[in-house]
Amino acid sequence: MATNAAARSAAWPSFGWITGYSDLLVTLVRREVRVRYKASALGLVWSLVYPLAMMAVYTLVFSVLWKSAGDIPHYPLFVLAGLGVWGFFQASVQVGTGSLVGNADLIKKVWFPRELVVAATVLAQTISIGVILAILIPLDLFIVPETVKTMVLAIPILAALICLALGFSWITATANVFFRDVEHLLAVLFLPWFFLTPVLYSLDLLPAAVQHPWLIDLLRYGNPVTPYVEGLRAVILEGTVPGASLFAYMFLVGPALALVGLSVVQRFEDRLAIEL
Repeated sequence: MATNAAARSAAWPSFGWITGYSDLLVTLVRREVRVRYKASALGLVWSLVYPLAMMAVYTLVFSVLWKSAGDIPHYPLFVLAGLGVWGFFQASVQVGTGSLVGNADLIKKVWFPRELVVAATVLAQTISIGVILAILIPLDLFIVPETVKTMVLAIPILAALICLALGFSWITATANVFFRDVEHLLAVLFLPWFFLTPVLYSLDLLPAAVQHPWLIDLLRYGNPVTPYVEGLRAVILEGTVPGASLFAYMFLVGPALALVGLSVVQRFEDRLAIEL
């Protein structure tokens, strides 16, 4: 154990937990899924019920009543794609942030790479976005057949999104061990963060887009979730390849944040059990 700790104290994060503890990671993911759907009659169906219900409400309000989404084709699918990305990210970070504290008894009794606990909670959330895409992709292929040419790009985009969620979760989970207010602060921040993310609207179609292009760029690149929302929509709804700037952002920021987050949790892992 001392050797492992010494090896993991280096500046560059260690990836030995992926291969050396893969069985434990799978076990933790299965436990997260079982706990989430324990005593639930519908099980995975609940992963689809909430976003579908919200899609119906937002479509009614913004497309039918308010008529502010008239220029966005296939608005219900537009909203569902955005909700899929946002819902996965928010759930991953919220649950991941409290995962170390929630597993304090296990962490204090047995040594194992602490990043596994957080990673398991994030990976368990992929079921939700997987269920949404299982419904969304066939509908997209039927309604917009030309998306078949770009649909495969959704896989690397989702992989980069998972990296983004892992990075955030590792950082916030570690901080939450030392400052328990982090979990409550995130709960407050997620509501305004949601409305600053183009889940219900298109940044390019906002009335102020022409007059304030710098503000649109700030909302697009200052919000780390926005490029993944727009990128996924481009490949599964519009049949287009995201621009170079969006591509670079998605495949640089997500993995880079994952590396930073992994470094943080590994750097402080020897203190986690003491703080807990």
